This record gives sequence, C-alpha cells and structure tokens, in this order.
Amino acid sequence: MPKLFTVWTLLGLLLAGCLGQSQQTSTPSPSLTATQTPFPPTLTPSPTPTVTPAPTGTITSTPEPQGCLKPPDDYTRVEVNGWTLNQRTLAMLAHAQQLYGGELEITGHAITQGSYHDNGAASFGTHLGGGAVDLSVLRRGTYTVLWDDIEPLLRALRAAGFAAWLREYGELYKDSPIHIHAIAIGDRELSPAAEEQLTGEAGYFRGYSGLPVAMYGAPTSDRYGGPSLCQWMIDLGYRDLR
Repeated sequence: MPKLFTVWTLLGLLLAGCLGQSQQTSTPSPSLTATQTPFPPTLTPSPTPTVTPAPTGTITSTPEPQGCLKPPDDYTRVEVNGWTLNQRTLAMLAHAQQLYGGELEITGHAITQGSYHDNGAASFGTHLGGGAVDLSVLRRGTYTVLWDDIEPLLRALRAAGFAAWLREYGELYKDSPIHIHAIAIGDRELSPAAEEQLTGEAGYFRGYSGLPVAMYGAPTSDRYGGPSLCQWMIDLGYRDLR
C-alpha cells in the first residue's frame, strides 16, 4: 500500500509540473509599445518679395517742355496771309498760338514770309522748301515791338516743334527787319539750308543761332537757351548735339 501511494504521488507531482510549465510558456509576453518617429515640422515658406520693375522711361538730354504735341503728317499746301505753308506747319503754328496766348496772330497777319519761297540770299535758301516761316513781333498796324511777348512766343514755338530765334534789327544785313525766324522740325520737305539750321555746324540742336558760319563766321550762341526736345523729335532721330 505505501508503494502504490508513492507511485501515484510521483505521478501527481509530475503532472502538476507539466501543467505549471505549460501555463508558464503560454503566458503572453508583455506588449511592446512602438516608438513613433515624429514627422518633421511643416515649414511655411516665407513669402518671396515681388519685385516691381522700375518703369522704363525714355531719357531725353533736356527736359521735355510742357505742351509737346506731335504734329500731323499732312503736307497739303495752304495759303495764309498771302503766303504758302503746308498744313503740318500751320497746325504747329496753331498749337503754338494756344500755348502763347498773346496778341500776335501767328496763324494770320503776323506771318511775314512763308515756305516754298525764294527771296534770294536774304534767307540763305531756308524758305525754298517746307516748314519755314517768319513772324512779325510788331503790334498790328504799328511799328511797336512787343518785347514782352518775344520770349513767351519763342518758348511756345519751340514746344510746338519749331527751331525758332529772334532776328533783331540789322542782324542779317543792314536794316533787316526784326522778326522771329522758325523752322518746323521734322518737316520732310525742308530745304537743305533749313535742315542745316537744325543739325549743322551752327544748328539749333547744337545750341546755336542757325546763322551760317560761311557768312557770319564762328557759330553764335542761341540767346534763348538750348534746344527743346519732345519725344516725337527723338523718335525722328533728333538729339541734343551740344
């Protein structure tokens, strides 16, 4: 009887050990918490500054005068105060009249010589083609010189597109009358002598009086300042040549 007990006792102990070992191996391993790698912070790009280009301006060598206006491209010939002009020159005179605003009627009675006219050596051939005009500076019907009007009128004529100068008494020849001589810049019918008064050795765009060097010696300075340049003149190829 004691042997039997011992055997059963041993069997029970063995069985209990096996069960305990089985339960121990079936115990789940503790769960592992995954380590999460954080996403890099979202970078908000700094705004790229918008560069506004500087306006492209046209550079002129002299300030553009107030009142610049491109003349019409009309070369129809018209008669004004007994003289022939082309419509382009007359339109420029009308614009100058508005800018000037004085009593000298430069689209009418003040015209003392027009274009397409040969008066010999007195005008050096400048009136043989288009764009040339002489203007009185005397009060109508009198011999009174309107001295206070001369400079404003010259400024207006230059802004309107003329190379314009005062020719004083006796300046051209003995007893030559006082008047304003004007050449329409860019006129396609200018005589060679008129074009010379614009860009030649003694020309307007060089800061001179336009009086021919061959007759008057060295170039004489423009008493009323340098040339007035409008953009439309620059577009035609004219420049300040001083």
